[in-house]
Amino acid sequence: MAQKISVTTKVLKGSMNSKEFKIQVLMLLGLVLATFISTEYSKSQDAQEQKVSEVALPLRCFETEIDSLWRSVVKEGCGSDKSLGAGNISEPKTEVTDLNIYVKNRFLAAQSMARKEGINLVITSGFRTADRQEYLFKRAIAKYGSAKEASKWVLPPNKSHHPDGIALDVNYPGNQVETKWLEKNGFKYGLCRVYKNEWWHFESLVAPGEKCPALVPNAQTKIE
Repeated sequence: MAQKISVTTKVLKGSMNSKEFKIQVLMLLGLVLATFISTEYSKSQDAQEQKVSEVALPLRCFETEIDSLWRSVVKEGCGSDKSLGAGNISEPKTEVTDLNIYVKNRFLAAQSMARKEGINLVITSGFRTADRQEYLFKRAIAKYGSAKEASKWVLPPNKSHHPDGIALDVNYPGNQVETKWLEKNGFKYGLCRVYKNEWWHFESLVAPGEKCPALVPNAQTKIE
């Protein structure tokens, strides 16, 4: 009798251990499945966000050889030599020696479209060396009588965007009438007139297609 009880107890214990083992295995499988689902969902969300971003900010591309402007939903789909860039063009972190390629491409695209309407646009001053900007600033001081007054028209090298390669003077000092075309249509290419007192000065303040900010009085005014 005692022996039967002992055997029965061992069977029950084995059965309990087997059930606990199965439960632990099921819990582990559940955890693995939950982790997998969470990872796949995260990947799906990232892909969706990337897709939305690409659709929301289509990249404009300009091919100079065939005089053609087109849109690409791929962020770097047309290469930096043809791209107009996907945002505003800010100050470079390192010293530059030429006009920013995106600013250049934006102007070329605008120039091409304007030419088809019989409008002539020309960059009369783009990138300037710091020495050249300093010379122009000193000349403006002599003309206007003070650095403060001169800065309404010409900024010193450390504040001007010409030495940064991201500012353009277009059709200056003449041909203001045709430059009105760029003031009206420049936003399509990411180019904006900046100052009320300078009809010729343009910068890449917005992404192509975005609305340009309101004009500020002069170069002394901070652009919001």
